[in-house]
Amino acid sequence: MRDGIIAVLDIGSSKAVCIIARSEPDGSILVLGVGNRACPGVRCGAVTDMAATEEAIRTAVDQAERMAGVAIEGVTMLSAAGYPKSQIIEMEVAIDGHEISQADIEHAISEARGKMDASDKRLLHNFPAAFAVDGVFGVNSPIGMTATTLSVAMHAISVTDGPVKNLERCVQRAHLVVDDIIVAPYASGLSSLVDDELNIGAACIDIGGGTTDISVFAQGALVHAEILPMGGREVTDEIARQLLTPVDQAERLKTLAGCAFYDPSHERDFVDVQQVGESGFGNNLKRVPRSKLTKIMQDIYQSHFEQINERLDAMGFSGPSGQHVVLTGGVALTESIADLAQQILGRHVRIARHRGIPGLPESAQGPQFSAAIGLLGHAIRGEGAKNGSKRRKRQKNTQNMAEKLTEWFQRNF
Repeated sequence: MRDGIIAVLDIGSSKAVCIIARSEPDGSILVLGVGNRACPGVRCGAVTDMAATEEAIRTAVDQAERMAGVAIEGVTMLSAAGYPKSQIIEMEVAIDGHEISQADIEHAISEARGKMDASDKRLLHNFPAAFAVDGVFGVNSPIGMTATTLSVAMHAISVTDGPVKNLERCVQRAHLVVDDIIVAPYASGLSSLVDDELNIGAACIDIGGGTTDISVFAQGALVHAEILPMGGREVTDEIARQLLTPVDQAERLKTLAGCAFYDPSHERDFVDVQQVGESGFGNNLKRVPRSKLTKIMQDIYQSHFEQINERLDAMGFSGPSGQHVVLTGGVALTESIADLAQQILGRHVRIARHRGIPGLPESAQGPQFSAAIGLLGHAIRGEGAKNGSKRRKRQKNTQNMAEKLTEWFQRNF
């Protein structure tokens, strides 16, 4: 950060977004510039074309710099690459009846970090998700409490290094320095969930063009993050195949006439579909019932939500604390998507709405910008944990981490 100026970069499967902002003395954020560019070189969060990705980054950054009137040198980068894996590590240390000090907390955290198993992966985040005093979880600040034992549950997020390095390399080729890397689900949750949701317990589902990011928060902390390789691009491709229309026209149909939940009125509505290889004018347009478009979209989104539901159940997100889901990402703009999600997930679902950020254009305040907005808040306010990418542990862990996470959820949430 230089003179309070900071830049963030979200490189997704559909777009590259750069936001330049300034941190004001009162702690607020003033957005100075925003750049947004289609990014055809990334698919399912991973780089498939370095030249195209570099070009998208350069263009988005240039747009933001021109709007802000400043040049940037480094960025905090969002990553959906590398198949992020969450693991929870519990550590208990003896206090022997005296008041808990900051040194005791640091000792417990250090011991927990020593048990982390990152194998050959890169450790992006590691931070305390919950504290317990004498076996009682839910303690926000144990300092000053008298106890015999102090426990900490550390949450670590690791990724496969190669895909993340490819993203970094594209940023470096655009003559920028990567100051920090934040995993995408974490950023989406920070911008989409309100304080009560963070504390009571909620899941944030960010469905973008090529990935679906899942983050779960409880008692104010991130306790699970996961990315699934599926998104709205699958719907676009299927519309193109079934309706025999170019991909760009399929995207247009999905955006302007699409709906995720069937309604009988769709049988009476018709849409004009340009056919592959035709000009798209006059007799070259084919009229099809809107219900056909709805069915294509509903079938795929239903399959997506069924997979999401399986993942939420597997991580132990159930019971009274597992009944609230916030939906965001570009797919959240789809008509009736919340109705379909609520039916399949069996949980209350709302669409994320972002509070006004000074200087942020209205066009950049939609759910498709949730991750970038959360990344900006994290970078400026220093929320969450410091980047732990240089810390690597190579210790054996005989217990399956998914099972351990589920067990920890059931015992404490």
